[in-house]
Amino acid sequence: MAKKLYNMAVKSGVYTNASGESKNRYVNIGVVMATDDGGAFALLEPHINLAGFNRGDNDNVMVSLFKPDNETNNKSKPSNDIDKMEDDIPF
Repeated sequence: MAKKLYNMAVKSGVYTNASGESKNRYVNIGVVMATDDGGAFALLEPHINLAGFNRGDNDNVMVSLFKPDNETNNKSKPSNDIDKMEDDIPF
């Protein structure tokens, strides 16, 4: 049976928390799994389009890997402030 090694996330923007600190905003895009025979593979969320993320001056999209920490709902939490942030969408 495969075991989850990492949650995969891409930086999708920056926000300011209640303390006035600038923090990165992340979107979970999938997971990295380990197989019983020592191999590894990635499962990407089907709705994610990597072309939609800002790449700056580079042609690559940086994907961050976060170890799963006793998850209860299989969602990674790259930043503790991500649960506290408010949406910038006006509707």
